[in-house]
Amino acid sequence: INAEYMGNDCFASIIAALIHDYDHPGFNNNFHIRTSAYLAVLYNDRSVLENHHLAQVFDLVKNPKYNIFENLSWDQLKDVRDTILEMVLSTDMGLHAKLYQQFRRRISEDKDWFGKDDQRLAMSIAIKMADISNCCRPPQFYSEWAKSIATEFYNQGDTEARLNLTISPFMDRRKDRVDFPKGQISFMNYIVIPLFEAGAQLLPKMDFSVKQAQQNKSDWLKKQSG
Repeated sequence: INAEYMGNDCFASIIAALIHDYDHPGFNNNFHIRTSAYLAVLYNDRSVLENHHLAQVFDLVKNPKYNIFENLSWDQLKDVRDTILEMVLSTDMGLHAKLYQQFRRRISEDKDWFGKDDQRLAMSIAIKMADISNCCRPPQFYSEWAKSIATEFYNQGDTEARLNLTISPFMDRRKDRVDFPKGQISFMNYIVIPLFEAGAQLLPKMDFSVKQAQQNKSDWLKKQSG
């Protein structure tokens, strides 16, 4: 990327990464919407958790004790806040297809990434890649993250069962041996690998992450066939 990253953008990127899952309740957006939970009503079913993470943080920093933005001017704060909002909201998987296609179109254009919109798009894609990067980690780390994801999924599935709701895909612990590998393979095939391949087009040194995701996928396929 040839664009010059300003201090505000670097600062905003770090904060967005730190807070993007702040106060996560352990249930996904779809669960909140299906149950008409308070947060879903509050945010009108739109990026429910992402809006919650942001609102909680910006409410917290109104307390002078936690105000990490106190030394910013009003214009700087507005710029930093706008960038943080855009980055964290982009982690809503419901917006993935739209953002992915926007990024693919942009990298196909033969011009440098100088503008503010380009910078924010690149940063949004970067945080999205980081958010789902577990599948691109070496197997000893990826396997531990996969166990944690399974625990969260099955906790939601158990709660859905208690509420007499249809259990969400890949969240039924009774189908763990078949469904979880299948879900991970699908996630890598349709979300992770295409996004990281696009990222590697812009930043070729990221190609190692694509290869690692493909290896992790192959490991699941071997387990399935075994």
